[in-house]
Amino acid sequence: MSKSTTPTTAYHFSARATLAAIGIHLRRLNLFGPVRDHVHLAPKTVKHTPVQKVDAAVVTSLAGAHGLVEINKRLRAAPGLQAAFGRQACAEQSVVQETLDACTDATVAQLPQALDTIYRRHSRGYRPD
Repeated sequence: MSKSTTPTTAYHFSARATLAAIGIHLRRLNLFGPVRDHVHLAPKTVKHTPVQKVDAAVVTSLAGAHGLVEINKRLRAAPGLQAAFGRQACAEQSVVQETLDACTDATVAQLPQALDTIYRRHSRGYRPD
């Protein structure tokens, strides 16, 4: 018998293909860019930045999670979904939770400015004067 010479290719499959398509589109729009620019989180960066950890929480909730405890099951176990949102890896649930727990009143006060910027850029409801 001869050995197979078929080239192997790495494919990423996701049960949430629709969400993956949305992730690709959101990445092209740079939808979370204003959050990265306006919201400053204090926790240290070892493997993932604080904003990447918040992004993981948002993507997990979009994937239908009922809480952050499901990050490991819904996002970390789906490399195709991570790739669609521009990520190579995902922080563990406990690390994401620690980052969100470290948010202060000042951090939360920065969020409306970022959301207003997102609304002005992408909403059809916003009309400048």
